[in-house]
Amino acid sequence: NPAAYGHTHVAEALKIPIHVFFTMPWTPTSEFPHPLSRVKQPAGYRLSYQIVDSLIWLGIRDMVNDLRKKKLKLRPVTYLSGTQGSGSNIPHGYMWSPHLVPKPKDWGPQIDVVGFCYLDLASNYEPPAELVEWLEAGDKPIYIGFGSLPVQEPEKMTEIIVEALQRTKQRGIINKGWGGLGNLKEPKDFVYLLDNVPHDWLFPRCKAVVHHGGAGTTAAGLKASCPTTIVPFFGD
Repeated sequence: NPAAYGHTHVAEALKIPIHVFFTMPWTPTSEFPHPLSRVKQPAGYRLSYQIVDSLIWLGIRDMVNDLRKKKLKLRPVTYLSGTQGSGSNIPHGYMWSPHLVPKPKDWGPQIDVVGFCYLDLASNYEPPAELVEWLEAGDKPIYIGFGSLPVQEPEKMTEIIVEALQRTKQRGIINKGWGGLGNLKEPKDFVYLLDNVPHDWLFPRCKAVVHHGGAGTTAAGLKASCPTTIVPFFGD
């Protein structure tokens, strides 16, 4: 992926072709800004890609050039280039559905939107009996989870989620994730606390999903035809 920043240099040293795939747009376009920028005006959308690339290059250029000289035996990329040196002629495949975000009109033939990629994890998954019984005991639940992203106040966030479920008379599955969600003061029969479960098994059994907007979770929710609410944190 383009954020690895070593791929083009290794490919250059090995003299082999490279094809970049990523879940976030990294190729300049005038249709939307770079996902790591905060540009709001359309006139600055395309420029935002150059700015982000230049800032990242400023932070990693010494490490990249050290790799090029000492390990790859390549000439260093000039500091005056302003970017990390990946060529615009490198083919890119962006892994989201063109029905969700169509390919920008100013992306050439080397750049394409290829659709989501899915792992078939459900076919080999054996759910715990407790989870199956809870799912079958009532209406389809709402899934709430934020993956590996840290939550600053997990107990407060959990209280907010539980209160929202209670007010709307919904059942909910809370994925504890890495953020430490789900520390309930007392058990709730309308809340199920979850560790890791394959999304392609769980989401078809849910009525909606609330998540951080990660590429895999978004893809799984859409594939399961689940209404989705995204609560973005960073880089999503």
